[in-house]
Amino acid sequence: ELEPKALYVLLNGNQVLVRSDLELAYLDYATVQSIKEESRTTFLGMIHQHSTPVFGVDLLGENASVPATDDGSGALYSFVDTRTTAPLFSALDNEIALHATAYAQWQRRSGFCTLCGAPTTLVEAGTSRRCTSCNTPSWPRQDPSMIAVIGSRCGNKVLLARSPRHPPKMHTVLAGFVEAGETFEAAVARETMEETGVCIDEGSVTYVASQPWPFPQSCMIGFQAMADATKPLTIDKTELVSAGWFDRDDVLRAMEVDGPTMQWPVAEAALKKDPSLPLLLPPKGVIARKLLERWLE
Repeated sequence: ELEPKALYVLLNGNQVLVRSDLELAYLDYATVQSIKEESRTTFLGMIHQHSTPVFGVDLLGENASVPATDDGSGALYSFVDTRTTAPLFSALDNEIALHATAYAQWQRRSGFCTLCGAPTTLVEAGTSRRCTSCNTPSWPRQDPSMIAVIGSRCGNKVLLARSPRHPPKMHTVLAGFVEAGETFEAAVARETMEETGVCIDEGSVTYVASQPWPFPQSCMIGFQAMADATKPLTIDKTELVSAGWFDRDDVLRAMEVDGPTMQWPVAEAALKKDPSLPLLLPPKGVIARKLLERWLE
């Protein structure tokens, strides 16, 4: 009895269907039923004061086509990269897009039992699996990762780095996986030292916020820490293109650039418009930006 009023979010791997560029598309039951491509549907939860069920629909073929939609508004529908676009959605839509992506990624990667190797089947509306041989249940996992903004003792500089996958001048805070048996605080200190040679001040690591990051199955735990900005950097060139301490004014100026700046065309357009920009920063909605905003306070 829930199907007629249910809403559906459409995925294709690491892409999600949007309406008019930056608005998450919610499809109705009839539209989803018209899709002929192989797909997998997962229950995500209830919204609108628990009155409307929401499902994620993962199209399993490559280069899936956009379904025929006509909501009377003339809006254009298209698949976009979830990693770089979802942070620009509203808070609720961002949460739903990442929730759906997390399940889809797990389902695609967990077809066999980790204990005996037999095939598994999806149960509980796609939210868990059960082995067809030993009957062992399994659920989605999240790999804990730290992400930290490292500020200078004077409060006027912040340590930022650029990865090889980032667009030109795109810098962000440091991040890395937490190792087995390691505390989050220790992971912050280790990753900062390994990637930049900076030794953070003992006892300066404080928790700020967290964010799911299902690419493919991480959860980012955000921290703030402090270090001596006068010490030389030793950059791990296998991990980073560059790293350095940036002034508060440079960060404030970079925050004036809007849009999905992690996307190469957007970043290149911003630099073409203002070649004097000292750096670019992650967009609003991602935890790296939230950490930088906290540091600016």
